Amino acid sequence: MIELTGENVKQAIVQQLLKTFPNVKVYKEAITNPQYPHFFVYQISFVDTEERKSYHLMSYEMDVRYRIKSDPSTDLKLEQNLDDMGMKLLQNFNIIAFGNEKIRIKEKNTEKVDGVLHFTFNVDILGKEIPDEESVKQNKLKVVIYGKEVQDKG
Repeated sequence: MIELTGENVKQAIVQQLLKTFPNVKVYKEAITNPQYPHFFVYQISFVDTEERKSYHLMSYEMDVRYRIKSDPSTDLKLEQNLDDMGMKLLQNFNIIAFGNEKIRIKEKNTEKVDGVLHFTFNVDILGKEIPDEESVKQNKLKVVIYGKEVQDKG
C-alpha cells in the first residue's frame, strides 16, 4: 500500500532521472541558484477518475524541463544539445517504479522553448482505494497500485 500524492509521483520520476542521468542535478521545487545542467520536475495536471467501486485511475501530466546554462545565448550548440537530450529522454525514459510496481509512461513529447527542453508525458496509475479515517481527513488517497499488466487490460 502506498499513499499516492503528486509528490510521490515526482519522487519516482526523480529516481528514474537520477538512475538514467546520474551526472545531472534534479530539482522538484524552484531554486534561486540552480546548478547546470539540471532537470526540473513539474506536475502540469492531475485527474482522478473512479473506474469501479474503490478503483481509481489517476492520471498525472508531467513536464520535465532540462536546462543547460543560465544564459542560453552563450551556448553555440544549444539546439543540438537539447535535441540530443530529447532523444535520450524519449528512448530511455519509459518506466517509473512505485515500490515493486512498474508504471509505463505514455504520450511522451519534447519541445524546445527559449533555451529549455520540455519533456512532457502522462503517468496513469490504476489503484484500489484503501479507506483509512486519517487519510480521508487529510484528503489523501491510500491505494494499492496495480502495474502495467492490469492497466493495459482495463
